[in-house]
Amino acid sequence: MTDFSRAVHADTDVFLGPATDRAQVQFREGVLFGQGNASDAVKLAKENYATALGISLQNLEQYVKAARLMANAAEKAAAAFEESDARSADGVSLAQQALWDAAEEARRIDEAAAQAYRRHGGQAVMM
Repeated sequence: MTDFSRAVHADTDVFLGPATDRAQVQFREGVLFGQGNASDAVKLAKENYATALGISLQNLEQYVKAARLMANAAEKAAAAFEESDARSADGVSLAQQALWDAAEEARRIDEAAAQAYRRHGGQAVMM
């Protein structure tokens, strides 16, 4: 997920974001073709082109925003997974330590019982 997030951030920050900005600047003045032509067909073509261009630029802006949101979400999810993995590893370590401590305690009890048994000439001793 971290790699995905980095790739999407790079794509939006290095390519798509700047391309969107350049497109906004390039088309800021609107549709320039057919300025000297007063025909209804050219006027309709200019209007349709302007509408399509506006929608395309809006779509591009929304795509960049959505890509950034997705990249941010993937980054947060990756961090949460890493944190969860660390907590899981800590939990496993704690469980292993508890088992080790219990085994050591059992060994000490067994050793104490064996020593008491030997001290009393091999007879059972109550502890």
